[in-house]
Amino acid sequence: MGVVVKSRSKSLKDVSLTSVNNLEGILSQISKFNGNINTNRLKLSYKKEDKYIGISSSEFFKEHKDEVLYVKDLGPQISWRLVFLAEYLGPILVHTVMYRLSLSRQNVLKYSHSAGYNPQLNRVAYYLILVHYLKREFETLFVHSFSQSTMPLFNIFKNSFHYWVLNGLISLGYFGYGFLIPDVVLFPVYSKLRLNYLNKLIGLFVISELWNFYSHIQLRRWGDSQKRKGVTKRVPMDESLFRFLVAPNYTFEVFAWIWFTLLFKMNAFSLLFLAVSTVQMYLWAMKKNQKYGTKRAFLIPFVF
Repeated sequence: MGVVVKSRSKSLKDVSLTSVNNLEGILSQISKFNGNINTNRLKLSYKKEDKYIGISSSEFFKEHKDEVLYVKDLGPQISWRLVFLAEYLGPILVHTVMYRLSLSRQNVLKYSHSAGYNPQLNRVAYYLILVHYLKREFETLFVHSFSQSTMPLFNIFKNSFHYWVLNGLISLGYFGYGFLIPDVVLFPVYSKLRLNYLNKLIGLFVISELWNFYSHIQLRRWGDSQKRKGVTKRVPMDESLFRFLVAPNYTFEVFAWIWFTLLFKMNAFSLLFLAVSTVQMYLWAMKKNQKYGTKRAFLIPFVF
């Protein structure tokens, strides 16, 4: 049965196809009739109740017999992997430059009288951030598997803002900025919570990072096993912590930044980054619950 593919973009032409077998084949044919445009730029969809619903797999054509489909040009694309690498490179560069600047003799003399200036604490904070984002880069290169190969080019600027700017602001703490709560107020609270030892906070941060890394390994193994079984539709894991938490990788990412923020004496810029990151990951986690039809927790099993 023939199918008409109507364009939703001025840059594309309508196409009539006689053979409709799989998504990749259709996109290749549309590309051929449109100057061999990169297929990653093409988004195929069908119309349902005046809404365009994206088609993400060839399974659609086994269940639907639509005679009219729609295609949209998403514009210039960039590799997901490259975007992730660029995002995580930001904090590594920004914090390294700012930390090195804070060690210069001129800045040591200028900021050493500031109540928030603490070279020893700065060193610990810098190395923890360095370890965190080097881990992220490693995971991007060797662990993560991306369901889509590209995303719109503009996203690299939007996504990088979170890491290059919001996380980069934390580096102002190396010069004593952002420490709004006096030590005389903060330390008694830490003592009551039994968090008044630097090594304990470092240990909790490292444990959270290791659990985060292990969760990513589990996700990769799960995805690979599903592919070997021929399962193309994403299904939730029901093993280990994934039975209780919708996304343990998000959970331990949040906890890692909680320990870091406590270690960095509740620095205002660290609190801002923690708040924005937590809200974003919470929204992603709730979308996963909605997608999978689950009601798993975000941070604390059976509670929240």
